[in-house]
Amino acid sequence: MRIKIAEKAGFCMGVRRAVNLVLRAVNQGLSPIYTYGPLIHNPQTLELLLKLGVQVIKNPEEGQVGGVCVIRAHGIPPQEKKVLEEKFKLLDGTCPRVLKVQALADRAVKEGKSVIIIGDKDHAEVKGILGYCQGKGYVVSSLRDLEALPQGTPFVVLSQTTQDEEVFELLAEEIKSRFQDVEIINTICNATEVRQAGVRKLCETCEAIVVVGGKFSANTKRLAQIAESQGKKVYFVERPEELPLEEIKKVGSLGITAGASTPNWLINSVVDLLKRHTSKTYALLRSLAISQAYAGLFIPILLLALLLIKGIPFSFSEITFLLFSLFFSTALIFLVNFINRDAFPFFYPERTYFYLSRYFWLYLAGLFVLSIIFGLLYKPRILSLVIIFTLLSFLFKQSPLQGGIDILFYIALLLYLYPLWDNQLLLLSSYAILILLFVKFYLEMVYLQTDGFLPRSFLLAFFDFDERRIKKLLKIILIGLLILPFGLSYFSLANLLFLTPTLSCLLLYQTLLKRKLGQVVYLELLSLIPYASFLLVSIILRIW
Repeated sequence: MRIKIAEKAGFCMGVRRAVNLVLRAVNQGLSPIYTYGPLIHNPQTLELLLKLGVQVIKNPEEGQVGGVCVIRAHGIPPQEKKVLEEKFKLLDGTCPRVLKVQALADRAVKEGKSVIIIGDKDHAEVKGILGYCQGKGYVVSSLRDLEALPQGTPFVVLSQTTQDEEVFELLAEEIKSRFQDVEIINTICNATEVRQAGVRKLCETCEAIVVVGGKFSANTKRLAQIAESQGKKVYFVERPEELPLEEIKKVGSLGITAGASTPNWLINSVVDLLKRHTSKTYALLRSLAISQAYAGLFIPILLLALLLIKGIPFSFSEITFLLFSLFFSTALIFLVNFINRDAFPFFYPERTYFYLSRYFWLYLAGLFVLSIIFGLLYKPRILSLVIIFTLLSFLFKQSPLQGGIDILFYIALLLYLYPLWDNQLLLLSSYAILILLFVKFYLEMVYLQTDGFLPRSFLLAFFDFDERRIKKLLKIILIGLLILPFGLSYFSLANLLFLTPTLSCLLLYQTLLKRKLGQVVYLELLSLIPYASFLLVSIILRIW
C-alpha cells in the first residue's frame, strides 16, 4: 500500500504557540496552571495536559487566585479577559491572526460601523470577536441569517479564521449584493486554506483518506467533508486504534491529513501503525529506531575512525576497546531511556512499549554483561567508567546534564587514547565532539517537532525548549564543523575531505527546517549519516 501524507497537516502556528505557552509554563515549574476553556479541540492533547497537572476552568470564578491562566488560541471577549487579569497571572495564547480579526472588529465599531462575522455562532473564536463589537456584531452562517441583518447600516464583513473559503465567498458576495455600504475583509487563515487545498490534492491520487483529529474540531471535520465530497472513502479517527486495519490494507493508495489542532506526535502514531502493518522493511527500521539501538553505534564509529587515521594496527586490545565502547554506549542509552520512560507517552508513545516490554531487562542485562567482559579483556580499570556513568545516569535524572551523558562518556574514552594524542588527534577529537553535539540536538529537535512535552533531561532544556535559540546554536556548531577541516588541512590537504561529514550535518539541518510529518523513524536513522561519512573519510585517508 502506498501512503501519502499531506504537505501541510497538524498544528497551525496559532495552536502550536498556545500549546507551547502551556508546556513552557509546566517546564518552569509554575503552579497551578489553568486554561480558560479547552486549550484546543483535540482530546489527546487535553489528556496530556491534564496528566501534566493543567486544569480546565470554564468561568473566572473557578481556579485559585494567583494561579497561571492561559487564554486559548481562539481568544476571548475583552470583558472576560479583564476579569481574568484581576485574579490570575494571564498568559495570552490567542492566535495572532485571531487578534488581527478582533482588532478589525474593534476598529469598525469605533468608526460607527456594524460587523458581520461569517462563521459558527457557537464557536469560541466567534464569541470572542463578538465581544469587541459592543452589541453591533452579527453572525452569518447561511443565507437565511441574512434576513435578520438591519438595513441602512454600514457593514464590515469579517470571517472566522477557520471558515471554508467557498462558503465565505458565497455569503460575502450575497451580502454585497443586498447592502450598499459594505467592506469585505477576508480574514480566513491561510493555514486553513492550505490544509483544505492539501486534502483536495490528496484526493487526486489516493483511493481513501485518513483524517486525524478531534471530532469536535470544526476545521478537521471540514477536511473530512471535503474528502467525502470528492467521492473518497474517509476514515475520521482521533486515535490510531480506531483505524480498521484489515479494511485499510485492501486500499492501494491512502492519503493522510490532519486538522490544525492535531499534534504531530498523533499523526506520527497513525502513520507508524499503518506502515508497520504494511511494510516489512519499515518494521525492521522501526525496531532500530524505537529502541534507539542505532545510537549505540555513534561513539564506536568515532573511535574506530580515529584509530584508522592514526594508522594503529588492530590488535586484540583495540578490538576489545571498541567492543566495550559499543556495548556500554548502547547500555547507557537504554538505561537513560528507561529512567525517563514515563516521559515517552508525551511525545513518542511508540518508544514506551519497548522500554516496558518484558524483554527489555534481558537486553539491558546482556549489554552490561558484555560491557564487563570486554572491559576486563581490555583493561580492568576501564570498568570504573561503568560504575561512574551508571551512577551519573541516576544522579542527573530530570537534569539537562543527563542529555549529555553520552558525550561525557566519549570524552572519558578519549583519555584511554592518551598515548596517541598529538595536535591532529586533538583537532579531530574536537571535530568528533561537535558531530556528537550536533546530532544530539538534531534528534532532540526531531522530538520537539512532535508537538509533545519533552522532559527536563533533554539538553534542549538549557534553552527553555525555544526552537529559534536552538536553531541558532545548530548554526554555530555547523560553522565550527566547517572551520575545523581547514585547520586539519595544515597537517594534510587530504583532511579537507572532513568537509563531507559537515555537509551531511547541513543536510540534517535542512531536513529539520522542512518539519517532515510521519517520518520520525527515518529522521532518527538519518542521524547515522554524519558518522558513516566520518568513518568513510577515515578509511580513505588510511588507504591513502
